[in-house]
Amino acid sequence: MSESNIQLSQAEQLDRFHQLEKTIRHCPSPLQQTPLQEAQLNEYIDLGLEMAGKAGLTNHPQLQESWLKRVYKTLFETTLDLVEPEYWRELCRAYLYQPLFALKYLYRNHPQGQRKIQILYQELSVTSRYLY
Repeated sequence: MSESNIQLSQAEQLDRFHQLEKTIRHCPSPLQQTPLQEAQLNEYIDLGLEMAGKAGLTNHPQLQESWLKRVYKTLFETTLDLVEPEYWRELCRAYLYQPLFALKYLYRNHPQGQRKIQILYQELSVTSRYLY
């Protein structure tokens, strides 16, 4: 969890998560602002992982999975959006491993977990082969 998130209430965290999600889906910054964009990607992922973690601690595995999949899908869909700059799509693709590994960890004891993670890996593999 980043230091800036410590002081935020849950409502503020959720609001910030939504703001960051919009920023990620529609890259407003030029290439020269890559460090800022990487910081925003990290903050977005951290918030998503934190909310997933809270859901797991309160014994809400479906909500936990939902948060992780949301982060993964946001990054994944951004990598496919040909309207977005290529450098941004590549940066989002580089960050996909974080929610993907979190999902893999979540699915390790899930009855259909192996199948669910295989689907994600296959989707990633197929799209990577055709688009990159």
